[in-house]
Amino acid sequence: MARETGRILLLRRSRTCSEPGTWAVPGGKVDQGENARTTAIRELEEEAGWYGPVTVLKDPIFIFEAAGLEFLTYFGFVDGEFEPQINEESSDWGWFSLGRLPIPLHFGVDALMRERRKSISTQIARIPQWPH
Repeated sequence: MARETGRILLLRRSRTCSEPGTWAVPGGKVDQGENARTTAIRELEEEAGWYGPVTVLKDPIFIFEAAGLEFLTYFGFVDGEFEPQINEESSDWGWFSLGRLPIPLHFGVDALMRERRKSISTQIARIPQWPH
């Protein structure tokens, strides 16, 4: 999420990934020795090329379980929108407002929006109160 605009960064998954063509947040598996918040920051670096400051909240905003997998989604923000330098996992990117999300969404992002949109909107409203 970009603090200055309240828009979220989504990446379109490439043909080399599962769920190709769907729009997803940067993310991936937790590496040995990492915690989930550290993984969130690393995945933003790897998938979007962002190495600047990012604030990630302490607790996940959403936990999605399916087919023996658990996906934890953390709410994080950067000060402003940036032009991502995507890797081979993505074919496109964009910054989107919650009211104008692209389709099709990745099943995890779709579930997140169906179940936590109000909570995300509350977090967005609180961003100006958080320290830089």
